[in-house]
Amino acid sequence: MKLAGLAVLVSSLSASLVAAPAAEAAAKPTLRYGAKGKYVKYVQERLRALHYAPGKADGKYGADLRFAVLAFQKVNGLAPNGTVGKRTWAALARPKAPARIVSGGAANRVEISKKRQLVVVYKGGRVQLITHTSTGSGKRYCHQGRCEVARTPSGNFRVYRKINGWRHAPLGDLYKPVYFHGGYALHGSPSVPLYPASHGCARLPMRYTADLVFRIVPIGTAVYVR
Repeated sequence: MKLAGLAVLVSSLSASLVAAPAAEAAAKPTLRYGAKGKYVKYVQERLRALHYAPGKADGKYGADLRFAVLAFQKVNGLAPNGTVGKRTWAALARPKAPARIVSGGAANRVEISKKRQLVVVYKGGRVQLITHTSTGSGKRYCHQGRCEVARTPSGNFRVYRKINGWRHAPLGDLYKPVYFHGGYALHGSPSVPLYPASHGCARLPMRYTADLVFRIVPIGTAVYVR
């Protein structure tokens, strides 16, 4: 084969490979909360393989899958809206790894990114879980005559206490809290919006994700907050 012909063939193959994910994405349906079927089940299985927490792979687009999609979209630089459209389908074909917020951290650790509103759990230096979170709102609040600013402290900490159930704290109820600094914890909450909204803790989606974090993060685990 002549060199010119070979160059044309290579160029054509490269173009086809680049276009393939976009073409596949265009052929798939747009999925939203409440959707059902084989495509929903595929997304659930795909996200679980990528270490997100979509819940049971039952083909039903519920709350667990929505939170997993939100986390996936944030990791992949997409606007987090919970809708699996063309860009999200394309990202599922070529996913990005979450950006690390520390270098040289412990092999077993939790990273809480206040900027991205993400929690990433590592085991043996490998990602084990990626989830959406909501950290301190930065707003002023008052309780029993004492006023504070709702901030999640940055720093290097360690898990020192866990409660297997509900903790009825002065500022609200915490589901399966994993404490890493004073009264600050990772914990399940019925409200985990797309913006920082807590009094300082890192809220986690209920209950699948909160249960999973409680199970895989033992006391003594390093926690990095940035």
